[in-house]
Amino acid sequence: MNTLTRWKPSTFATNLSLFAFVFIGMSASAATIAEKLAAAKFTHYAKAPGYSEGPTWIDGDVVFCSDGLRRVDKNGKVTLWLDIGAAGTVLRADGHLLIADNKHKALLSLAPDSTLSVLADKFDGQPLNSLNDLTVDARGNIYWTDPSGSSLAKPVGNIFRLRPDGTVSKVGTGFAFPNGLDVDPGSKFLYLIESQSKKILRFALPADDQPLGASEVFYDLGGSGGDGCAFDAEGNLWVADFHRPETKQGRITVLSPAGKVLGQMDVPAQVVSNIAFGGANHDEIFCTTGTPAGVFHAKVGVKGFKGHPGAAMKPLRTIALQPFEGAHPLHPRRFGVPGNIGISRGWYVWKKFDSATWTVDVMNESSGEAFTAKVLPWATTYRHLGYGAHVDELLPGERVNAFFNPDGDQRRGWLVHYQDELCQMKGHGHAWVIKSVKTSGRAFTAQVFAGDKVFEEKSHDFELATDARIWRAGKPATTPALKEGERLYFMWTSTDSRRVVRLVSDDASLDVLKQEELDRITARLATEGLPGYIEAVDGDTVHFLAFSSHWFQANQWKPGQSVSLRASKPTPAPTSDAIEAELLTRKNLGTYGSGASEATLRLKNAADAKKLSGWMKGQVVRAIAK
Repeated sequence: MNTLTRWKPSTFATNLSLFAFVFIGMSASAATIAEKLAAAKFTHYAKAPGYSEGPTWIDGDVVFCSDGLRRVDKNGKVTLWLDIGAAGTVLRADGHLLIADNKHKALLSLAPDSTLSVLADKFDGQPLNSLNDLTVDARGNIYWTDPSGSSLAKPVGNIFRLRPDGTVSKVGTGFAFPNGLDVDPGSKFLYLIESQSKKILRFALPADDQPLGASEVFYDLGGSGGDGCAFDAEGNLWVADFHRPETKQGRITVLSPAGKVLGQMDVPAQVVSNIAFGGANHDEIFCTTGTPAGVFHAKVGVKGFKGHPGAAMKPLRTIALQPFEGAHPLHPRRFGVPGNIGISRGWYVWKKFDSATWTVDVMNESSGEAFTAKVLPWATTYRHLGYGAHVDELLPGERVNAFFNPDGDQRRGWLVHYQDELCQMKGHGHAWVIKSVKTSGRAFTAQVFAGDKVFEEKSHDFELATDARIWRAGKPATTPALKEGERLYFMWTSTDSRRVVRLVSDDASLDVLKQEELDRITARLATEGLPGYIEAVDGDTVHFLAFSSHWFQANQWKPGQSVSLRASKPTPAPTSDAIEAELLTRKNLGTYGSGASEATLRLKNAADAKKLSGWMKGQVVRAIAK
């Protein structure tokens, strides 16, 4: 006999209240995501050369795949980071970027120190076929999809797994174009977007030595199917709903762990491929797209899941980065070519340049702080109104306006640009005005003026060096003949706490000094050549990047000129090692004519291509045009 439980109003009311709380709470949660998506706005964060996918946010920058692996910095500048066939990326907690690459047919790891390594490139002794998307579980296993040759009619796509011990396994097969995949925050399930069936499949994560078991259909997207996906911190799945026929756009669809739609948001592009969370609070999304290609960004106010930390793995081998790749640890394109002049600047006293280590000792003029900075081989220079001077020409104690870029936590790690006092003051309409002259005529005080107005209240004491060069009316003068009220330009050094003037010029002499400087630079380059990098060798065609330090001289190169290439570290190699070529094209990268120049050369002896390929590992190469 069944016993019926007696109904108690108080119990019912309590249960009803609890049910209402749970129901309302769930509805509020769903409504919150829907409302946030409705309020969010997409912006075209970065443009790209073609269809884009595989984004990852890294400390304010975004890397993504589009005709190579590209990186967008905080200012929106897009750089070719690695010249590979990247299709997907994932960031490990130790800063290593995992990359599915179809150029090397390998799973790659890019370390924070720019070392590029191969983690896996074979299965059962055979090369990998293709790699699409990838993800990591809580045990450090890496999974990736191989959709090559698969379709709805021919479901032959695969899923592979790389264990931390280096073992590669095929854990699933028979899929109709397996595409994006991800592991939930609890590392209980692997989710797979099977693009051709338009379904999202879910698998219980197996033990490390077992394949995937049977799948369940988590959600049917319909439309044109999905591409990539990412989890938020609450375990909701954010799906790149590739293309919706009804809107002619891509769409973001957010699904709860139970497969319920929590919200949707149209993307202003014909297709959307992948999603990554990022931003300072990790509550923004970056979506890769096609038509238009690139990265779209929206602040959604929902925290994303940062991914499982992963595990360190022993690499199979390393791959040398090419100098033109932005990930190269030291290359002009990484430092803001063209014409980058650094993020910090000021007046410094030049102490000493070491040509063996390419370092310089300088002292901040106002604070007296002394430090050593590394000098970029392509540091731009502006001296005596001429571009292209060499850093070894500055005098010990000379006053210069120097510009720096950081190197790690060193704010002034790299000297990237300098200009002497003559250039700095003339360029800003400043000059020294003589305030008083001692009886000797060689000691005086002067004050900085901007036009006819005082720029610095304090006057300074100077003395002329015994061998000081004095220019007036475009000609050398034999006596100082300094007069109160004269407007002049100096080049001086700090010597034993004295300001010793080495050069004096009036306005009428500046053009002569400039031509003198340019002649000196031209004579030096005729012997040493323009410094640069060999970026690529294609048959008998050479792609040469001339450094921005000599952009003015590089602009004088003309098609048809003979060019002699010599390896340099940084001293040019013997003439017998020179490789002869002909200039085909030259293009300056600077907006206003400044910056590095890309040159295309044709080898006169095609067999020299093999020798040149050995000069493509960040080695400075000098080119002399004849």
